[in-house]
Amino acid sequence: MSLLESIRAGRQLRNVGGIQNDSSAPKTVDTLKLSDEYDSLVLQANIENWGSALAEAGFTPKTVMVPLSLDQGRLLLKAYEELDKDAKKTVVDNARKEYLTTGLTSSPLLPGEARLLGELGPGVQRAIDELSEKEDDGKGEGGCFVKLSSRSPKDAAARSGVFESYYARELRRIREGGEDLDEQRKLWILCQAEGAALRFRDAASVVRALVLSERVWQDMTLALRHPENWQQNVILRKWEPVPIDMVAHSPRLNDPAQRESAVSAMKDLFAKLWPILSEIFSGKCVLDFGVIPPSSTSKLDTPWRAILIEVNPFEETTDGALFSWTKERDILEGKKEGLEYSVVRVTETKRGGALAMVPKGWKEVVEKVESRTQL
Repeated sequence: MSLLESIRAGRQLRNVGGIQNDSSAPKTVDTLKLSDEYDSLVLQANIENWGSALAEAGFTPKTVMVPLSLDQGRLLLKAYEELDKDAKKTVVDNARKEYLTTGLTSSPLLPGEARLLGELGPGVQRAIDELSEKEDDGKGEGGCFVKLSSRSPKDAAARSGVFESYYARELRRIREGGEDLDEQRKLWILCQAEGAALRFRDAASVVRALVLSERVWQDMTLALRHPENWQQNVILRKWEPVPIDMVAHSPRLNDPAQRESAVSAMKDLFAKLWPILSEIFSGKCVLDFGVIPPSSTSKLDTPWRAILIEVNPFEETTDGALFSWTKERDILEGKKEGLEYSVVRVTETKRGGALAMVPKGWKEVVEKVESRTQL
């Protein structure tokens, strides 16, 4: 019985060992080995299978791929495992402190990291420069979004000092401004910090994130089970300023026309890209959209714009978000009779308890920063 069949059948699962930092990792696996079926679903969602076609059509941000060899994949795996050992905690912590003091990435922590920087660095830096050069006619902050073929190394920010630096800066600003730090405000800061952690401006910080990321370690472990089908890249994408403060801090689209424009942007994009994606994913997958309002200098009737951020497999392990797998399975699976699809659900209710979903490593940083910051 495959992993997915086991989940469907409600078979007893056991806890995964060794996963410490990444809250988005699978928490259980079948007593059998992870199946080729599951691996195939994950690898199918890699950006190499859909990114080029959609980028050419303008449905997703401009993307540059820097090839990652099989040997480099193994090196990433070994580097993470080495840096995760107790004996290396001081080395990682000293690098974190250096970043907090200087804002710069330290010299490589391992020979493996140095080799990766030497081999991947030039191509990664060229891609960053290419994707940054046209932003705001050269006046913007620069940088770009970085991930591997499957997922981003966002969890590394809790170890590198990037998240700690941003969170501490925001707390100081809140203290100086006399603002209240309620749960919604804290969630907004966390979301902003996650974005800041994925905006890279130099190759050294990219490689550092890759070797510190448990998510990368998980994805390399899966991909290396299938060396005969190896196709992995460092993915660099043009930075799109998606306004997460709208959904996390001030979750109301006060103007009904704004709400309708945002929903229409998603529906319109879906209608255009689904004929392409449905062929690749056999009719089901998870799409992450970003919805971008017109700039303050745009004409009043300028519509909102939607972009596709990434694609993920769709199975029972998928988070239902604002829908319930228990009560609304038929909606999630597209089987609800009498319902006109596409369905977009908007909530204006504060999401109580959302901070409980924050990864353990990030929570520890939050508590440390708050303990030394007077509020």
